[in-house]
Amino acid sequence: MKYEDLLDTVYEKLPKKAVNKDRFEVPRFSSMVQGNQTFIKNFTDVAGTLRRDPNHLLKYVAKELATAGNFDGKRGILNGKFREEQLNSKLDAYVAEFIICKECKKPDTDLITFEGIKYKRCEVCGARSPVRQV
Repeated sequence: MKYEDLLDTVYEKLPKKAVNKDRFEVPRFSSMVQGNQTFIKNFTDVAGTLRRDPNHLLKYVAKELATAGNFDGKRGILNGKFREEQLNSKLDAYVAEFIICKECKKPDTDLITFEGIKYKRCEVCGARSPVRQV
């Protein structure tokens, strides 16, 4: 068997996501401040794009901003006044820690619990790395 034939065989067995060259763009929060609360208008849409539980994302953002948060339909509500830059900075940190694979740098991951420890598992390369509890 030739080397090229072996390569073709390997590429056929790779998941389609592994050879996909689409560029991943981190979604951005759209927010507004009313009184002493910040409303993130597209919160559940952002969580859906990232394929993460909105409760997990809200808990992370609220904890990083040292405030309380809850939902109002599709909107996330944080107690306090926060600029969009602050919110999107926390979102970028969340993506780096809980979304992007440390090995292949692809965003196709999911969160699993194995023996009581939470891991980020890559659907492309199969790598598994522990993540902190939120």
